[in-house]
Amino acid sequence: MKKILYLITQSDLGGAQKNVLDLATALSPKYDISVAAGNDGGYKLNEQLDKRNIRNYQLKNLARFINPRRDWLAYREIKKLLRQVQPDILHLHSSKAGVLGSLAARRLPKTKVIYTVHGAVFTAAFSFFSRRLFLWLEKWTARYKDKIICVSQNDKNLWLKYRVAPAEKLVVIHNGIDLNNLSFLPREEAKTKLTNGQWLMANGALLGTIANFYPEKGLIYLIEAVNILKAKNQKPQLIIIGYGEQRVILENLIKKYNLQENILLNSGLPGALAAQHLKAFDIFILPSIKEGLPYAILEAMAAGLPIIASNIGGIPELVENDFNGYLVPPAKPEILAQKIAELLANPAQQEKFNQNSLAKAKNFSLEKMIAATEGIYF
Repeated sequence: MKKILYLITQSDLGGAQKNVLDLATALSPKYDISVAAGNDGGYKLNEQLDKRNIRNYQLKNLARFINPRRDWLAYREIKKLLRQVQPDILHLHSSKAGVLGSLAARRLPKTKVIYTVHGAVFTAAFSFFSRRLFLWLEKWTARYKDKIICVSQNDKNLWLKYRVAPAEKLVVIHNGIDLNNLSFLPREEAKTKLTNGQWLMANGALLGTIANFYPEKGLIYLIEAVNILKAKNQKPQLIIIGYGEQRVILENLIKKYNLQENILLNSGLPGALAAQHLKAFDIFILPSIKEGLPYAILEAMAAGLPIIASNIGGIPELVENDFNGYLVPPAKPEILAQKIAELLANPAQQEKFNQNSLAKAKNFSLEKMIAATEGIYF
């Protein structure tokens, strides 16, 4: 039986982790599957793998942020694991795992190295020096990767524009969701569970997003947009489902603008549990400044929600402006507030976007993603 080892930097159950979990689950009956993830807190991918009886490992030194000592130790951990598992396929997810994993595998000629790009890290919200470093690392290690999967056409275009890897190594495989097994709570039940029935204003429209509290998610601009709406005597209500390093920053910004009655940060709903509550929202908003092809938008589309999102990454491949939502420039809270107000004032437009989101979601099936990925393995 062929052996496949998935390696991912973080064990939080975000978009890249969903990709790994879906692939490992679907392919486990046919192949000998193992998954290795960093041990960095948050909701554990490993817990979900245990439930599915999929062999998994925690790498204690593999973490999201650059730390030369820990990164060296993580590299050694990965090399040791590769010698132990001897995979036929090593499938890397996220930039840190992509760099360290490909270097660790470069002297394993029988191991085919696949790397999935979940957004261009060298265009993310880092310093100029950091972006240049990430670009150089991606270029350097591309030579040790047999195929590079881009989750959007935009990612492929960026890889070509910056000459990170030759075109023959790059392939586009969109993320996919299991439309047959998605389960959404009824609207009122979802609203009650999100807020304990105490926070919402009577009959108010509810804005929402599912996004971890990282700089690249652009949540500070969404909070600023809510503040702009409030200053214009509107009564916006927003729930942000997620967790992460920027929580204190977001809490302080909410306090600064006196938005405690307008914005709720909900950190108690990991992974699929968060998506179950999507029908509570009237509008789904994703104000990111860097993205690949976000699962959160795919799930919002499947829930039949109108969407307002940043015109970046693979988002325009999911959201067509004025078809199933509005695309806005990133880091522009004034324009974001304007589009929110415009959509809230137009129920007919909301309904049009609802129906078109449902229809468009059918183009991004889990079966299509799995078949395309397996096709480049062997």
